Amino acid sequence: MRDTARTAAPGGGRHGDSLLRRVGRGAVWPFRPPEDVLTPIALGRELQRSVTTGRRIVVSRPRGGPAESTVSALLALVYAHYRNDRVLAMDLGPGTGSLAARFGGGHGGPGTGLAAPGIESDSFADVEPCLAPVRDRLWLLPGLQEVIAEGRLDARTYRDKVLALTRFFGLTVIDRAADISDGLNRAAQASAHAHVLVVPATREGAADIGRAFDWMTANGADSLPRRIVVVFTEQERGQDRAFDYPGSAGILRGSGAEVFRLAYDRHLAGGTPIDPARVSAATHATATRVAVECLRRAVSM
Repeated sequence: MRDTARTAAPGGGRHGDSLLRRVGRGAVWPFRPPEDVLTPIALGRELQRSVTTGRRIVVSRPRGGPAESTVSALLALVYAHYRNDRVLAMDLGPGTGSLAARFGGGHGGPGTGLAAPGIESDSFADVEPCLAPVRDRLWLLPGLQEVIAEGRLDARTYRDKVLALTRFFGLTVIDRAADISDGLNRAAQASAHAHVLVVPATREGAADIGRAFDWMTANGADSLPRRIVVVFTEQERGQDRAFDYPGSAGILRGSGAEVFRLAYDRHLAGGTPIDPARVSAATHATATRVAVECLRRAVSM
């Protein structure tokens, strides 16, 4: 996750790890056990797994909020760092473009977006100028918030124009709006090869996920959890000390989902553009493992 930015440079912000922790990690670096070296290598190999057709990973949150854009950006950055094919990111959430803000660029300009003349071309050379470059091998489809606000992006347009773009990319990360049942969001969900559900690491967040899984079972979608990765996120230290993460994770894994906890990170909490060099070591490790699991499920489920 250390590619050089192709547009605006990351906005800096605080390091996810304290100076003391970074110095201490450097001091013990030569004495790491072999598994500390071999595990990242193995994960990197898994992230380089080839795909025969483009895979789509949808990220959403039952009640909306900024955390899903953070997770979407982390996943896209991990894939762009490790893979040799192209990665596309898109933001279907309402508002001012949280995903572009997390990238520190990618808002696009004149001649970009769905209305650009080359967007429906069969040649990537024609399509590329319609996209906003973020980093090496990573692009963003800009301007979707305006199109959604104007009512010009419905389920049919999504299927006919947006999904057609994903054929040029090995992986597409789709930051979806909250889990509401309008046509656009249903179309986005139906297009997913893997689905990430992002919730706060709280008792309320666990209850939201439990209700979502109960709904799937009641509506005949009980096989869906096998394509789901749940990420509990901490927005502040000790966000809910009574939250039983092991118990909640065990129940969800019993349904077929995989579960991760993204611990509090000072850099991510600052709301600045994500600088991969400044996220904490724990965040880097968790984001990599989430990306591996999403790819695994997108390819095999």
